[in-house]
Parts: sequence; C-alpha cells; structure tokens
Amino acid sequence: MTSYIPGCSGVPTAVVPSLCPQGTAVGSARCSVTIDHLRHRKSGPAHPLAVARCSVHGLGFTLYPPGYAPYRRQQVVKLGPDETADRPEEGGLRAEFEGTLFDAALDGAEGCPWARDSDGVIPDRWWSTQGRHLRLAARLLGMIAPERIRELIAAVLSVSGLRQREAALASGFRAVGTAICGLLSKLRGSPTARAYALLVCGHLAGHWGEPIRWDRVREDLVRSPFCAQRTTECT
Repeated sequence: MTSYIPGCSGVPTAVVPSLCPQGTAVGSARCSVTIDHLRHRKSGPAHPLAVARCSVHGLGFTLYPPGYAPYRRQQVVKLGPDETADRPEEGGLRAEFEGTLFDAALDGAEGCPWARDSDGVIPDRWWSTQGRHLRLAARLLGMIAPERIRELIAAVLSVSGLRQREAALASGFRAVGTAICGLLSKLRGSPTARAYALLVCGHLAGHWGEPIRWDRVREDLVRSPFCAQRTTECT
C-alpha cells in the first residue's frame, strides 16, 4: 500500500518504495525498485495501478493505493490516492465509510435492504450481495472468527473483546449492520492507520495476503507484528 500523488498529466502516480518486501530481511542486499508497467482495472481504483519490480531480489509486486486490498473493488476506508480523507466533523460513519465495503452495514443499520428483484429496473445492489458484504465485514471485525483470530483482530483494532462477542450475537441484517457500525465507531487513529488496521484484519481473517504499507515520511516499510502471529500460531 502506497500513496499516489498527482502526476504531470493529472493521473495519480505511485510513490515508489525504495525497499521491496524482501528488502527488510536481515543481511539482504540493497533493493533497486522501479516501475515495471501499469495495470488498468475495470473496477476499483479509478487510475492505473503501478506494478513494481526489484531487480536485486527478482520480485514483482503491485502497488495498491490507500485502503485497497488485492483485487477488491472497494476500499476499507474512504481515502484519496494521496492518503487524504474528506471527513466532515458532523458526517458520522458515512463520511468515512460510504462507498467502501462497509456500505452494506451502513444501509443495514438504517434498515435499508438492497433489492430482492428488479421490478422492471435493474438495480445495482442486490440483497444477496448485501448479505455477502455483511458477512465479510463481520469477519474483518472478528465477529465471525475462531477465538484466537478474534483476539488478534481485537488487539489490532484496539476494541473490547466483550464488545466483539456481543456484536457476534446480532441476528438479521439490521442488527448485524448496527453491530458492525458500532465496532467501526470505536476505531481510533488517523484514517490511514484505520485503513491499514482493517487490511491487517482482512489478512488475519484469511481473505488476502499480508498488507505492507510504505511510509514515505520514514521511508520504510510498515509491517504488522500481528501478521507474523497469525502465521506462527493460527495456521
């Protein structure tokens, strides 16, 4: 995960890490990372994704913009390509999570079910999709998870394990959506930090690989120690 900043043509350009994922290993040779090519997506980020390659370690990897997991169409937190967040003080959860994979939960909490039939007009949101997205959101927040994974997710998000277990008792799309929104409201830190934490939780829940964030201020890769715990204790 890296920032994309405005380029000369107006198309966001990736901030290229000076280290590849293997470059943090003890005793590893110094990395040489360059952009290999751009990958266009039909959905998800509105700009091409940069695919980088380290000539020293022979490793290729995609540079995803803030808040995106591999191949996901939606972010986990609404962030601009350069990691900026437009969050009005009175916007509530919708200001931060509308348009993300938590849309189903936001609508569920408000008692808004997605379409069950077309009624002559083909909808863009279906009831079955809302159910899938609610389950995914519940897994990311540890509501649906083995006990050890639930504990790790609670630690990553700094939320109460008791609140997690209470949320897991919710039944029905409205109650589940409300429980998910309740946990989201307890997240702390900057939008970028919350996005990275949720991506880590997706990894702990088994939905995608380990997220690694390039910190352009420190010029270093950020890796969560909880991902290593999952590898050693939960597999």
